[in-house]
Amino acid sequence: MAKTPQPATLTPDPHAGLPAAPAEAPPPRPGVLTRLGTLLGVLLLALAYILPGLIGHDPWQPDEAQSFGIVYNMVTAGDLVVPTLAGEPFLEHPPGYSISAAGMVHLLRDRLPMHDAARVATGLFLALTLVFLGLMARRAWGPGLGGAAVLAFIGTLGLIQHGHSMVPDIALAAGLAMGCYGLLKARESVAWGGLWLGTGVGLAFMGTGLFGPGILALGALLLLFFADWRNRNYPRALAVAVVFAAPWFLVWPADLQLRAPDLFRVWLMDNDPAHYLATVPLGPPAQGEFWLRTLPWVTFPLLPLALWTLARRPGVAFGNPGVRVALVVSLVGWGVLLWSSTARDLDALPLLAPLAVIAAGGVRDLPGWLVALCYWVSLLVFAALAGALWGLWGYGLVMGQPPQWPLLGTVLPLDFHPSWDSNAVLLGLALSLTWVLAVKRLRPARPAALAAWPLGLTLAWGLVVLLHLPWWDAAKSDRGAFTALAAQLPAEVRCLATPAGEKDPAKLSEWSRMGLGPSDHSLLHYFTGVTAVPAASLPEAGCDWLVVEASGEPLAGALDLGAGWTRVWVGRRPVGRGGTFVLFRRVQDAAPPEAPAEPVVPQGPDAVPGEDLRPEGSAPPDGPAATIPETEPPPAPQPAKETFPDA
Repeated sequence: MAKTPQPATLTPDPHAGLPAAPAEAPPPRPGVLTRLGTLLGVLLLALAYILPGLIGHDPWQPDEAQSFGIVYNMVTAGDLVVPTLAGEPFLEHPPGYSISAAGMVHLLRDRLPMHDAARVATGLFLALTLVFLGLMARRAWGPGLGGAAVLAFIGTLGLIQHGHSMVPDIALAAGLAMGCYGLLKARESVAWGGLWLGTGVGLAFMGTGLFGPGILALGALLLLFFADWRNRNYPRALAVAVVFAAPWFLVWPADLQLRAPDLFRVWLMDNDPAHYLATVPLGPPAQGEFWLRTLPWVTFPLLPLALWTLARRPGVAFGNPGVRVALVVSLVGWGVLLWSSTARDLDALPLLAPLAVIAAGGVRDLPGWLVALCYWVSLLVFAALAGALWGLWGYGLVMGQPPQWPLLGTVLPLDFHPSWDSNAVLLGLALSLTWVLAVKRLRPARPAALAAWPLGLTLAWGLVVLLHLPWWDAAKSDRGAFTALAAQLPAEVRCLATPAGEKDPAKLSEWSRMGLGPSDHSLLHYFTGVTAVPAASLPEAGCDWLVVEASGEPLAGALDLGAGWTRVWVGRRPVGRGGTFVLFRRVQDAAPPEAPAEPVVPQGPDAVPGEDLRPEGSAPPDGPAATIPETEPPPAPQPAKETFPDA
């Protein structure tokens, strides 16, 4: 018997007639006042980060001393075309950064010492990097995240170490950031995209040479694989970029060719693209182990944030045009660094900005518990660090010297005597109070709380500079060693011989290894007015005074130049940097036998008796400190007055 079907029971839907809710509501757009306040806060934090460390200390070895040596020769000689270092042409990279630094010296010559004025150029290039980083991140991710990229960049450990130094790599960083922004704009704007891309390529070239332009050029070609750049605008923008880049590539090389054709041919051969690719030190990733050790800290926290951005929502991230530009440039740049046979952590500086663009996109997606954890860790770490810096400064003032800890003495001099500086103390207190008020306004569960890290890093950096920069400078500067050396010379002596260096490693000799470095020549003249004259061999030394640098104190004590020379002084570089200077004077009242072409240097423990290893005038091992020389030294010469030619 067929079963009679029952009518279906209808249940009324309480949501009938209502519009469906969106799957994911976009975050509310902040108001105008909120956005202006955020922008002002980011600008103030950027200034608080950039300004400390630009002035107040000497050029530090090795990178700053080399850069300043070129700038010093430019300013004193008035030659902006042929960069020279220790009297020799220096064409390892174009002089873009050096010309900018020399310009700042002329602009600020009445307000700052020459080395401080030159370092101001670093602050300008760093500010330029932050501007284009913020613009690119805002265009990639939307309003509000340009500031997030700037904060993430400021909080990077690798930047705080080198971002305040007098090095041309900071000009390369600015050029790469500008060029990346130009690549992003080029897909939709011919004029602006070509302007910023071409100018960025030119600035990168004048900063360090072909490395930056090569990365941007290869990145521009790889972007053609994405549909966003396969349109009419992009080829036209590239043509405009060539026009804007041309002056950067033509003006200085043309001046060099007119001034010194032989040097131009040498430079052109070294920078010919085919020759460059054939001689660039590429090979198996011999520096892979170095970057495995260095990459985690030099890119922290950018690299973890960038990986989170790409892994959290890969479809959104990889489809973002800004991420595509930053990712392509990063992969090309890091690939070159990985496969290079030489590597330094400074080389990573220009590639931090593209990482910051990628990292900014993942800030809003971080879990609340992770944001809170980062907030509290940052708060505790930097509060403890700030307390330690204030405590170390207070201990030095009360006791008259730093704590006598052996481990501390390996990096900083323990015989330093701190002094009171009212301006530094007031600025340090203001910075500390501002940090306290800023972190109190942050809510631990919101993404804005991540600003606790760059705020804390800026506080720590500011306190190091304001309270401990003179102590740090005493450990890094060679001013004390060079002025002590010059104090041994008669006031009228301005000629000091030193072994000539050798660029070819195959021709290195014991004599050439003991000469002052090229940057030492410039710093010696800058600090004391004494000119170091290179000598190819000992008989060719044209001065009655000669200085050598030995690799250790025992070797310096056993060093003998023959009967025609007498040792009068031994001095050392600052703590933790090795190297011992030995000053010799030619004997005038006797007819010594012909000096050997090479100094007599001990080759083993049995070659020189143990009692002869001490410098003249030094005390026995258990005796008091050495007093060298035996005779009363002449008065110390006054440092050379800085002159600024009108050229």
